[in-house]
Amino acid sequence: MRNFANLFLILFFADGFLSVLDELSALVAPVAPLTMFRMQVANSVLLLAIPLYFSLGIDRRLPKKLFLPLIAFLFGCPLAAWLFPALGDSKFFAIAMAALQLGVPPLLISRYRDGKAPGLTLPPWRFEGPFFEAKNTLAFTAVNLVLLPLLLATFTLFLADAWALNNTAGFIRVSPRGLYLTERVYRRGSKTLRLTGMVHVGEKGYYEDVARVAMKGRTVVLAEGVTDRKQVLRNHFDYREVASFLGLASQEKLLFDGNVIDEKSLDAPKRAANQPDVLVADTDLSTFRPETLLFLDHVGKELRRAPSMVDAAANLNRWAEKNVTPEMYAVIMDDILTRRNQVLLGYLDRVLERYDSVVVPWGALHMKGIEEGVLKRGFVLDKERTRLAIDLKRILLAKAR
Repeated sequence: MRNFANLFLILFFADGFLSVLDELSALVAPVAPLTMFRMQVANSVLLLAIPLYFSLGIDRRLPKKLFLPLIAFLFGCPLAAWLFPALGDSKFFAIAMAALQLGVPPLLISRYRDGKAPGLTLPPWRFEGPFFEAKNTLAFTAVNLVLLPLLLATFTLFLADAWALNNTAGFIRVSPRGLYLTERVYRRGSKTLRLTGMVHVGEKGYYEDVARVAMKGRTVVLAEGVTDRKQVLRNHFDYREVASFLGLASQEKLLFDGNVIDEKSLDAPKRAANQPDVLVADTDLSTFRPETLLFLDHVGKELRRAPSMVDAAANLNRWAEKNVTPEMYAVIMDDILTRRNQVLLGYLDRVLERYDSVVVPWGALHMKGIEEGVLKRGFVLDKERTRLAIDLKRILLAKAR
C-alpha cells in the first residue's frame, strides 16, 4: 500500500508541474507542446485516485488529512469549471489551480515526515502497525452512504455534459439545474444564419421563446421533420408520452408562425414578406435503409405497447443489445444524422440565394455536422445564447410530491 500511495503522490506532483509549464507555454504559443502528455499523466492520477479513496476505508494507516484534500482537488477543479463556466474560460483560474497542485503536496507531505528532509513520499514507518481497524471502516462506510449518492449523481451529470459537449459541439450543455440548449448566430456579408439546438421534449416556455423569430429582411425557417409519404413505417411514434411522463411539453408541430412553403416555391418569383417563410427541409423515410427502418419501427412498437416509458426503454435496450450490431448502428446514425444533414445543407445553399436571414431549428445532435457545413461556407460566428430546455429541479420536485 505504501508504494501505491507514494506513486499517487509523485504523479499528483508531476501533474501539477506539467500543468504549470503547459499553462505558461499556452500564454505565448498557440498550441501548448505538453498538452497531450499532460493529459495522459492527469488521467493516470484520476484513475489512481478512485481505488486510493476506497482504500482509505480499509487501510487505517493512510492519512486521510493528506489524501482527502488531494483527491477532492482532482475532481473539484473540473467540477468547478463545469458549474461556473466563467472559471473554465479563465486563464488565471487554470494557472492558479496548476500552481496550487504543484505547491501544496510538499507542504502537506512534510507534516507526515516528522521534520525530516523534504520529499514527495511517505516514510516506511508511517505504515507500521495493524492494516485494518473496524472502527475506521465503519466510520468511512457511514459517511459514504450519505455522500456517495450525491457525488455519483453529480459525476453522472458531469459525464453527460462532457459527452454532449463532444457530440453536439456544445449545442447541448448539462448542469445540475437541467438541460441547456445553445443558439448561435453566424454572419457572411449581409447574410445572417441562426442555428438553434432543439429537443423533442422540453419546457413550454422554452418552445415559446424559440418560436419568436425577429425578422431581418427576407427570412426563412428551415424546419426539421421527416415525412413518410409512402407509408414505409408500420409503427409510428411521437414524444407526447415521454413529455407527459416528465411533465414537459412536446414538439409535435411546426413552432413558427409564417408562410408554409414547399420546395417548388423556392423557384417562384420573389414577393414582399411580412412574416417568415417556413420550409420543411428534411428527407422522407423512404430514403432510409432497411436497418434504420427496422430500428425505428421497433422503437414505435415498444412505445405503443409497453405499459410505461420505463418499461419501453428497458425493452428497447434489451432488443438493441441482441439485434443492433456495430455495422447496423453505423447505418442508423448515417441515415438519421449525416444524410439528413446533407439534405438540409443542400436546402441552405438554395435559400441563401433569395433570403437575407435563415433560421435552422434542428435537433441538437445534428448541430455539430451542420455547424461544420456552415463554417465551410464562409460563415463566421457572431454571438450565442443559451436557454433552459429541461428544468431538472422542477421535474424532481414534481415527482417527489
